[in-house]
Amino acid sequence: MPHSQITEAVDAIDCLSGVEVLSESEHYQDRGKWAVKVNLHPDGLADHPNVPEETIWYILLQETYPAGSIGICPADQEENTITATFPHQRLNSSTIDECPWRTGDICVARYGHTLNQVGAVAEPTEPDERLCWHMERALEWLQAASKGELREPDDPFEVPFFNTISSSGPTIAFNESQAGLDTWNGEYGQWGTVELRHIPTSENTYATHNFERDDEVVHDSDWGGYVGENSTDRLTAAWVLLEEIPISFPWETPECWGELDSLLSGTAVEAHELRASIQPVLEDESHKIVLLGFPIPQVVDGESEIIHWKPIEIPSFEDPQDLPGSHRRNSRGRELAERFRDSDERIQWLESDNWSHDQLTRRGHMNEWFFDCQIVLIGAGALGSAVAENLVRAGCRYLTVIDPDDVEIGNLARHTLSLADIGQGKATALSDRLESIAPYAQVTGIDEAFAPNTPMPAYLSEADVIVDCTASDAVRHALASLSWEDPVVFHSAAMGRRANRLYCFSAYERTFPYEEYDDAFDLWRLREHVEWDETADAVPERIGCWHPASVIRTDRVMMWAGQVTRVLDNAPTVTLQNPEFLVLETGSEECSWEVSQPDPPFENVITWNSSDQEETVQLPLKCVESMKVRCEKDHPNETGGIAAGSTREGRPALVVNAKDPPRDSIHSPTRFLRGTEEVEEWLRDARESIGLKYFGEWHYHPEQRPAVSEKDRDAMNEIAADRDYNCPHPLLFIMGEDESGHCSIAVYQFHRNSEYERLEQVEQSEQITELLKEGMDV
Repeated sequence: MPHSQITEAVDAIDCLSGVEVLSESEHYQDRGKWAVKVNLHPDGLADHPNVPEETIWYILLQETYPAGSIGICPADQEENTITATFPHQRLNSSTIDECPWRTGDICVARYGHTLNQVGAVAEPTEPDERLCWHMERALEWLQAASKGELREPDDPFEVPFFNTISSSGPTIAFNESQAGLDTWNGEYGQWGTVELRHIPTSENTYATHNFERDDEVVHDSDWGGYVGENSTDRLTAAWVLLEEIPISFPWETPECWGELDSLLSGTAVEAHELRASIQPVLEDESHKIVLLGFPIPQVVDGESEIIHWKPIEIPSFEDPQDLPGSHRRNSRGRELAERFRDSDERIQWLESDNWSHDQLTRRGHMNEWFFDCQIVLIGAGALGSAVAENLVRAGCRYLTVIDPDDVEIGNLARHTLSLADIGQGKATALSDRLESIAPYAQVTGIDEAFAPNTPMPAYLSEADVIVDCTASDAVRHALASLSWEDPVVFHSAAMGRRANRLYCFSAYERTFPYEEYDDAFDLWRLREHVEWDETADAVPERIGCWHPASVIRTDRVMMWAGQVTRVLDNAPTVTLQNPEFLVLETGSEECSWEVSQPDPPFENVITWNSSDQEETVQLPLKCVESMKVRCEKDHPNETGGIAAGSTREGRPALVVNAKDPPRDSIHSPTRFLRGTEEVEEWLRDARESIGLKYFGEWHYHPEQRPAVSEKDRDAMNEIAADRDYNCPHPLLFIMGEDESGHCSIAVYQFHRNSEYERLEQVEQSEQITELLKEGMDV
C-alpha cells in the first residue's frame, strides 16, 4: 500500500474537474515509483488529429513523495492516448520493457515559459496541493497542445528530442556560436568531411575539428588545448547542412530512414544520394558517422543564431552487388543500392552537445571584456590556483601561469591540484588541469620565477591583464621595472598572514605603480607584522621539520579567491580611475565570516610634535586602550612598560606596542621601577622579526596630572646615555588624571645631554577623546 501522503494526493486529484482516477496506486519497485492511471478530459479542447477528447495517462510518483519529481506520461497500448510527440514533451515512444506507459513525459513543472508563464514557477509542497497543481497544468498543456499553442513567439527555443535511447555509439561535441554562423553561409545543401577527435571522457566523446569541403576548410572548431592535446583516436566523418530542422507535425523527429528520406525529399539534400556519396569516405572507419546540421534560433520565431549538429551512425552501407543484376560498386551502383534500403530501418541517432565558449558559460561568466583577453597569472600557489580556476570556469580563454615551484604533498591541504601532480611544476600541472576543465581554455604553464626580462617574451608583452598572487615584493618590484606599449590591467592580490584579510591593488598603467602600492599597503603591512608577532599561529610543516607553515584552511582560500575574481570582474572600471587599493576582512575562525571593508589601521591616533616640529610621534587607539587596561589593573600603584614602534621615511614615528610591565617590575603608589626580565630578548625579536624599534617608556601616575617626576628624569637620562638601548632621544608617555577623573597623556622627549622637552599635542581622534573621558574603571 502507498503511504498516506500519496493516498491523500490521489484522493485530491480525483475531485478535480477534468480528472478521473482509473486505478489504485500500483508500485513498480524496480523503478522506485508508484503509478496512478488517470483519464484527462479538459474543457476547451480544439479539434486536433493527435489529441483525443479523452486521454489515458499515468502519473508517476517517487516513493519519497511529496519530495522528488512527478512524471505524467501517456498510456501505452490504449485506444485513447497520445502517441505523437509535442513541444515540451520528451520523445513519446513505447518503452523497451513493455511497461504500461510511454516515454513522453510532458513538461509542466520546469521553468514556466509554457502555459503563458514567465520565469521559474514555485509549486506547492503540501502532498494534496502539489499533485493537484501538476494535474491542473497537465490539463492546460492538453488545451495548448490541441490549439498548437505550446510554442509561443519569444518563448525559449527547444531542440526536439531525437531517439537516442538504443544508441551505443559515441557522443559528438561541437563548437558553434552566433559569431560563427556567417561561416556557414553558402553551405546549405552541401556536404563534406569533418575530423573527429576522441576525448578521454567516461561517455566516449569525439569532438569536431575542421569541417572541410573539396579539401578546403569551411569551419574551424577552434578548441582550447585539451581537445587538441589529449585526443587518443581520430575518425573521419561526413557532414551535411540542412536549411531547417528535419521534423514533422506536430514536433516529431524521424525515427527510420523512410521518414528522413520523405522529409528531405524535394530539398537540396536527397538522403539516398547523400549516403551513396559519403560511402567511400566512411566505409573503412570504425564508426560511420554523418552529422546533420541545421540552424536554430534562441527564441521561437526568432532569427537563426547557431548551427546545431545531430549525428547519425550508419551500421553499414548497402552493397550494389546485392541488388538484382549485381550492380557495380560505383557512384551509380551505390545510389541504386541506397534507394532500396529498408525504409523501416531505424536511424541510430547519437547524442551531441554544443561545447562552445558562449554556451558553456551561460550559467555564469565574468564580464565579456575578459573573454578574449590575454591574462598572465603570476603565482600558482593556494590562492593563485583557486583564482585561476575561477577565471577559466567564468569564461577566460587565454591564460599563462608562471610559478617556479614544484607540487609538494604539503601543498594539497589548500591547493586545487592532486596527488597525481606531486613532483611536477605547479604552473604546468595547473595549466593541464585548467584545460581539462573547459574545452575552450588555452592555458600555458611556465615553471620559472618571474623576473625582469628585456626584451619581454610575447606572452608578457601581449598581455592585457596581469594578476599577481605571489604576495612577493620581489615580483612587484620586477613588474615595476618593466614597461608596456599600451596600458595593462594590473591586479595584485594577497591574503594576510592568518587569511583574515585580503589585499587587492588594481591599476591600469604602462608599468606597475609600485610606489602607489607601497604607500597604500605600508600601514597594513605593519599591522600584519604586529598581529603575527602577537599570535604566532604557525606550526612546523611536519613533526621533525623546523620549517614553519601558516595555519590557513582551504575554505578561507576559496572564499578569498572568489573575492579576487569579483574584483577582477570589475577591472574595466579601473581604466577610468586612479589605482585602487581594497582591503577586505572577516572574523576569526570562531566568528561570523561576513566579509567587510575594515577601517584603515592606526587611523585613530594622538599626534605630538616637538617644538621645532622635526620630531612627530603618534600613539594609536589600540595602545591607549592597552595602557588604560593595565593602569586600571594596577591601580592605585604606578605601572608602566616599554613603548616600541616603527619609523618610516617621511612619516611620523608610530608607537605600535605599549607592553605590559615585566614580571620583575616594582610597583607602589608613589614609585614604579620597570623590570628587565626578558626585555632584551623581546626587543631583539621585535627588531628582527617585525622591524620595531625601542622608542622609550610609558608610565602611569595614579590620580595625578601627567607630569614628569625627578625619578622619571633620572631613569630616562640613564636610558638616553645607555648605548645598549641604541636610543639617544627616548620618549616617555605618561598617563595621568585631572580633578574630574578624566585621563590624559603627555609625552616627553629626553636627550643624551640630559635635556628634555614636553612635546605639543596637535591632534587627537574622537574615539581616544571619548575613551580618556571615561576615566579609570577602578
